[in-house]
Amino acid sequence: MVDESVVNHPTMICTNLPADMLEVVVTKLPTIDLLSASYVSHGWLYAVRSSMHTHPRLFPWLILRCLPHPVATMHSIHALDPHSRTWLFVPQAQRNNSTGKAKQPWPALNFLHGSTRDRLYALTLSQLVISKDPFGSSCQMEAKGPKIWRQDPVVAEVQGRWIVVVGGGFLTDEGEEEGAVEVYDKQTGMWELAEPMPANFDGSTYATWLSIAVSEKRVYVIEKKSGWISRFDPESKKWGPTCQLSTVPSVSKWAIVMARKERLLLVGAGAEGGTGKKVMKVRAWEVDGDSLQVISNKPMEMPTEMVDRLFPNFDSLDEARRQVCSVEVRGTEHGGYMFDPANMKHGVVMYQYLSTEEGGRVDRWEWVPSPDSVGRDSRESVAVGCSPVLLHQVARCFQL
Repeated sequence: MVDESVVNHPTMICTNLPADMLEVVVTKLPTIDLLSASYVSHGWLYAVRSSMHTHPRLFPWLILRCLPHPVATMHSIHALDPHSRTWLFVPQAQRNNSTGKAKQPWPALNFLHGSTRDRLYALTLSQLVISKDPFGSSCQMEAKGPKIWRQDPVVAEVQGRWIVVVGGGFLTDEGEEEGAVEVYDKQTGMWELAEPMPANFDGSTYATWLSIAVSEKRVYVIEKKSGWISRFDPESKKWGPTCQLSTVPSVSKWAIVMARKERLLLVGAGAEGGTGKKVMKVRAWEVDGDSLQVISNKPMEMPTEMVDRLFPNFDSLDEARRQVCSVEVRGTEHGGYMFDPANMKHGVVMYQYLSTEEGGRVDRWEWVPSPDSVGRDSRESVAVGCSPVLLHQVARCFQL
């Protein structure tokens, strides 16, 4: 709670600030400090509300769920406030279910990807649990588990109605990997098997090998190494079209994210250079979500200094270690974050996405270091989510 003896001290309150000037001051505050500011006085509360109305903070937060080792039962969550470029450690309060009855902390969590926000989930054969917010502060939904057990599936939410579970390395009785797909309909409370993943994804149905994007209507999936891309419609429960991207021959790793309505931002990373110095290049293209074709062959290129931050000393790495270097992206129509999922300790690159009548483009790049404790242990597992965060969610999760 806020210490009222501090915020109400005469030296801490500017009672004579004009309302417009007060709103300018509030606009500069980190999101978490807006809560303390709103307790100062009615004038400050009005300024906070006015600022959030006239200057809504739409840029998504980056959320990291860190599991220190594979058999750990407790995880930590770090959240990046993009407004202040500040990492916040999210207190792990005991989780409650929808009835308010206390439960033990969820042992295994990943991010449920949605068109506008990501949330935490836990999935077993017996149960699917989805959090109310990206911090996992409380449970919004509990349902029975899917029919098929998977080790590492893609899980996404479409239109707030369907939960789509894709792939995950399910093995048949013959020991072959199968890209099974199941859809949970919130309206009926039932799971239904759908058309399996296209054959082009055989051998790559684990979420580790896939990058996904979720629109208001579909789930898009791309195989990171080969560039095969397809989309899934949860209403018809079918895939298609499916094609292979070949924009730049040097690209060795692909990733996708939603850029705007039924438009994807395609990100490619790969080493360039002859027998001499090797350099990593990261480029982005806009892709039409209907045809899955690149709209313009002219890419948006990440500045060299940003690439060097994500892949330090790349030229000195041996070939095996270079192959491990990858790129992943999380974001919304306003912008997001690019990072090397195998080396989160190297930080993330924020990008701002600008949508115009002529098309969309990345307008700004900025590197942000990771929290000191993240990515230092090779056994640590880091799940990455991205979501706009509302002020009341910050208040609830940080117990303010």
